[in-house]
Amino acid sequence: MLSRHMELIKFDDMKKTWYQIARHHKGDIPPSFELEVYKKMLDIFHPGDFYYYIVNIASVEMEFVSDSISNVLKIRPEEFTVEYIFEHIHPDDKARFALHEQKVTQFFNSLPSEKVLKYKVSYDYRLRCSDGSYKWILMQTVTVQSDEKGAVIRVLGVQTDITHLKTDNRPSGLSFLGLEGEESFYNVPVDSAVLITGKELFSKREKEVLRLVLCGKSTLEIAELLAVSVHTINSHRKNILNKSQCSSLAELGSKSVREGWV
Repeated sequence: MLSRHMELIKFDDMKKTWYQIARHHKGDIPPSFELEVYKKMLDIFHPGDFYYYIVNIASVEMEFVSDSISNVLKIRPEEFTVEYIFEHIHPDDKARFALHEQKVTQFFNSLPSEKVLKYKVSYDYRLRCSDGSYKWILMQTVTVQSDEKGAVIRVLGVQTDITHLKTDNRPSGLSFLGLEGEESFYNVPVDSAVLITGKELFSKREKEVLRLVLCGKSTLEIAELLAVSVHTINSHRKNILNKSQCSSLAELGSKSVREGWV
């Protein structure tokens, strides 16, 4: 059933990013997850023509592509590969696509293993069709197979033609949509070290300090930037660690991404 393969993608940066999210897993777990695929699809809404696919992240191979891709991109299923996506993205969208995938890797690598299957990724970009025209594609992906350590092995992707909804040619942001009651993160800044959420664990000043700490600023540099004393910044840092129940900067950075602080 999942017998369609492709050559390994040649763009090294993207391949390295995907290997990171797979945590260098060999991808040799049997694809015994068909029932879970159908369960996940119930969570996805389609505002236009769509096609879906299964990609092995560990081996960077497209294993299945639905026939409905011919209705959207006017190509055969076997033509649709990971390399095809990258090569046919609109030139103005390529850099954003790469940044989004890097952020996706950062997000999933920060999740505890039991939550990897509980998030859907959503953002859009333009893909070139066989006739040379471009269509706005809403990409939504969910992990359908991972291992006990939380490595992403296989992903179900659904790509929907939303060209008719785009009146200004402006892209939507990257979002992580929580399933099964998990918190969602909308329009996540790709250049931010943390996610945006409504949680108010920290005070406004503590949030400022936390952002600067996660950007690698020293206590002295933060004090100078905020025009306060070093003693004040040290107090804020201590409060941040106490409130977050973290014992190190590394733990604080990981937990900030996972919990969506500041």
